[in-house]
Amino acid sequence: MLQKLFRLREHDTTIKQELVAGMTIFFAAAHIIIVNPTILADSGIPFQYAMIATVIVTVIGSLLMGLYANVPLALAPGMGINAFFVYTLVQGYDLSWQMGLAVVIVSGLLLMVATFTPIAAKLSDAVPVSLKYSISAGIGLLLVMIGLQMGQVIVGDPETLISLAPLDSPSLAFTLFGLLLILILYVKKVRGAFVIGLLLTTAVIYLTGFGGEAESEPLDLGGYLGIFTAADFNGLLHAPFWMAVFSLTLLVLFDTLGLVHGLVPYNKDVNKVYQSSAINAGISGFFGTSPTVLVVESAAGIAEGGKTGLTAVTAGFLFLTSFAVMPYISAIPEAAIAPILIIVGMSMAEKLRDIPGDFTEWFPAGLTAILIPLTHSIIDGLAAGFILYPLLKWVTGRRSEVHPYQYVIALLFICNYVLLII
Repeated sequence: MLQKLFRLREHDTTIKQELVAGMTIFFAAAHIIIVNPTILADSGIPFQYAMIATVIVTVIGSLLMGLYANVPLALAPGMGINAFFVYTLVQGYDLSWQMGLAVVIVSGLLLMVATFTPIAAKLSDAVPVSLKYSISAGIGLLLVMIGLQMGQVIVGDPETLISLAPLDSPSLAFTLFGLLLILILYVKKVRGAFVIGLLLTTAVIYLTGFGGEAESEPLDLGGYLGIFTAADFNGLLHAPFWMAVFSLTLLVLFDTLGLVHGLVPYNKDVNKVYQSSAINAGISGFFGTSPTVLVVESAAGIAEGGKTGLTAVTAGFLFLTSFAVMPYISAIPEAAIAPILIIVGMSMAEKLRDIPGDFTEWFPAGLTAILIPLTHSIIDGLAAGFILYPLLKWVTGRRSEVHPYQYVIALLFICNYVLLII
């Protein structure tokens, strides 16, 4: 049955090879179960509910990728997009987290329209490569900033805005310990480096007496069911709601476009990947989390030989087993989680080196990457890049390098700010 369903012989792979690849993706990406709800909690979503939602949408998304698209890729709440949901969408647009979930649902519907029609492909061609790289890098630098704050490596300063925390800070010490430990495991390509480092750092924190008394928190599945009716659509008639929808849709779409080009094997149906991603991004709002995107750690599974959807299905079922340990996850200190955000963020920032040196390419892209972490707003960084790029090309007489859609996107960003002013 598996041979027929996933066409294993056609892809020159075996059941064992696919299972190992799926396990690799799970252990490489398992940190999302903890990190995503930690970030979403800042929006007001209860940590435990966000954690349950994270697991459910990851399982559903991975099954979609495996059974519908037949690719060795998993879907999970996107790192950086969860930060956008909290710090830009909810806090920046002054929406409740319930309205934020409604934005996710409406955005998902628009993404489905885009991916089941030629719109997504046309937008992919319209976005300059330099801006695609800068978006990924900027989101990565934002994650680094969040990780440094979470681990209390940097603190507020009235004169310089931020500064290094006091060197005798226990949180600083534990964060740096975890960072060095995970870095060593990561560069040595140890499978499950993030999970191993997180667990060892947590153990050290509790053994030294700084973790308090570890207590398990029973799952409140009954309370979680209220999430399905939590989405608040009262903002449908107000401009901020639709500005949030526009911003989130662009961000998820561009993020997905970039990841598809980097992860999807050349012989796969890209349209089915886009469609699976859009469907799961939309249902994320029903389950109570920010949108899902392709899991970057899927590359580890591909490196282990994963070639078909059996890899994704395996990873999905392994994520399902995490419900068994979920009551204990809330006891993990933030100093053990922060190093993961820092390393994942810096890995995403590698894209900066791929930006062309041409000033009309580099300046809009570089400013985008810098403004995202400094303003704590992904959309403001995007706006800078998408407005400046066509402007610089226009004044330097290189208008042929600007896709017509870029002018439309720039105009929409300008209208966004005009509406905010008035």
